[in-house]
Amino acid sequence: MPALSAPDGVIAATALALAYYIYRSRKSLPLPPGPKGWPLIGNVLDMPKSHSWKKFAQWGEIYGGIMSITLLGQPFVIINDPEIAKEILDKRGGNYADRPVLEMANMSGWNRVLSNSRYGAHSKEYRKLIGKVIGTRKNMARFNPTEEYQANMFLKRVLENPAAFEEATRKTAGAMVLHLTYGYKINEQGRDPLVDLADKALAEFSEITRPGAFLVDLMPILKYVPSWLPGAGFKRLAVKYTKSCDDLAEVPLAYVQEQMAKGQETPCYASDLLQEKDIPEERLYQIKWSAASFYGAGADTTVSVVLAYFLAAAKYPHMQAKAHAEIDAVVGKNRLPTFEDRDSLPYIEAICMELYRWLPIVPLAVPHRAMANDVYEGYFIPKNTLVIANVWKFLHDPAVYKDPFVFNPDRFMGPNPETDPTEVGLFGYGRRVCPGAHLADSSVWINVAKAVAGLDITRALGADGKEIDPVADTTDGIITRPLPFTCIVQPRTDQVVQLVAEATMEAP
Repeated sequence: MPALSAPDGVIAATALALAYYIYRSRKSLPLPPGPKGWPLIGNVLDMPKSHSWKKFAQWGEIYGGIMSITLLGQPFVIINDPEIAKEILDKRGGNYADRPVLEMANMSGWNRVLSNSRYGAHSKEYRKLIGKVIGTRKNMARFNPTEEYQANMFLKRVLENPAAFEEATRKTAGAMVLHLTYGYKINEQGRDPLVDLADKALAEFSEITRPGAFLVDLMPILKYVPSWLPGAGFKRLAVKYTKSCDDLAEVPLAYVQEQMAKGQETPCYASDLLQEKDIPEERLYQIKWSAASFYGAGADTTVSVVLAYFLAAAKYPHMQAKAHAEIDAVVGKNRLPTFEDRDSLPYIEAICMELYRWLPIVPLAVPHRAMANDVYEGYFIPKNTLVIANVWKFLHDPAVYKDPFVFNPDRFMGPNPETDPTEVGLFGYGRRVCPGAHLADSSVWINVAKAVAGLDITRALGADGKEIDPVADTTDGIITRPLPFTCIVQPRTDQVVQLVAEATMEAP
């Protein structure tokens, strides 16, 4: 056996010392601090029924930027400080690239989509395929005409039925992503079956991936319980949810394959990849499930953030007035904004940033799993610990954002702007950063810009004739939306109606 060189010897000795230190740490170092739990069940009784990010933030005031809880023996590390999140999940990303085994999600088939897949060959290939198509703003430029057309259609849908602005937002987001991914054109008359299918599946996904929502996630042995036993309703639910998950991936892909067989396909993500000859089964699996992962990347973000804009416009009329003034000064009233105007509309950009911050779509980052023992600042993080970044806390920290619960785009203007929310985990961390971030960002921007240009949004009136101040809060779940609210939506000018009609006459 050859002798080690001096540098090799130093490296080997350092590695051995680090390994020994971490091994000893299991006995000598504590977990991060946290509320004291009960024997066996840990902190199960301390967990809130909903909006757990708010409770985690409260605990953070007591226990600091990194804390821990235990649920039925499963350790969780909660990070309430963005710098700690960057250190652990970005700089040490190799050790935290995996996702937890969420039994309910697995039983429902959701382990096959990118956000929930284990770190390995499939997840890497998904990211490679998606990143190649939409991984940069430059790549996304290919889809600008489609996004602009759908944003114009959004205005048309809202103007035709202003009270149904939420349905118009949902339909527009679905139409855009389904067209980019599968070349599918939605049904404009009434509800569309594929949009409804995708919305249903993603609502179920949000439900089953919420930490602590299902006991089987904490006690995996329960997955072997017969489905007919009392208390085993989760198994029957999983069968139902599996059907939705399968349909989300298979139905639109079958549509593309059928169109290709007829020679009538529209260029899109799926058709580009299906051009390959003699596609092996594993490759087809990757195409199918990477395509299914697109919907959550673009549609959910767009719906949540655009609805938040309607809420903010009604709640903060001075913000909307300032946005109208910028659009009129830069774009004028004789056309609608396009992506070419983006760099000339800094206040619209600031509005989008503030929408991301104010009501974040994913208030708790999708959990990461420690793949090996780790030590941070004297605290031990055991292998298989689930690490959750409290993005909501990062974005509502009064030490970083002045008056954090007030919607104020001006915080991102001027020579000393506050921290860009996209820099503190909004789209994930490390090797699990969302590869669809540019799709989500471009979709949000163009829809918000069109809404500013075309709509006047004001508060609804109550039975007493007084204005109703809408509540700025969200639904629960891993993916959130603003709570239902009402507002009055009108075209800004008569000219807007004509501009929208002309812009939607012919699809690109």
